[in-house]
Amino acid sequence: MQVKARNHLSKKDKRTLFAQLADLFGEEVEDSIKRDLIIEEVRTNEGTYIVANRRIWVFEYENKKIPTIHYLRNHAYSLPKIVVDIGAIRFITNGADVMSPGIVFFDESIRSGSIVIIHEEKANSILGVGQSLVSSEDFSKTKKGKVIKNLHHLRDSIWGYQF
Repeated sequence: MQVKARNHLSKKDKRTLFAQLADLFGEEVEDSIKRDLIIEEVRTNEGTYIVANRRIWVFEYENKKIPTIHYLRNHAYSLPKIVVDIGAIRFITNGADVMSPGIVFFDESIRSGSIVIIHEEKANSILGVGQSLVSSEDFSKTKKGKVIKNLHHLRDSIWGYQF
């Protein structure tokens, strides 16, 4: 990842960011970020990221701001979640999309296109962030195929990069 530009967010830019995140992911997002925290916007050859504490907290996907695993592990959030069995962990952490047979829990509030958090079954830790390809109603009718597009996972470039 090659950095092209790096800027500290102004108070106004922080307010705008907080408002966008709150609209997408609930009001607790704003409360979970310290107002005096230094937050930067970093543009790279791979995309635009919001960085705090030397880690990527937010990335952009299809003009949406998506929280990273680093952010989700340290802050409150209200994103819907899915839980996968142990057999799916290796595939998801290598970047594979989530297939229906590996899912043991699918949140009822999930709609097609929703951003979801991918948890693993035993330790209930976060493996990744994805976008649902089906709604919860459609998921209950399907037994095979892709249901979650993997957008960010452990061991990808976003997870491992430090500024």
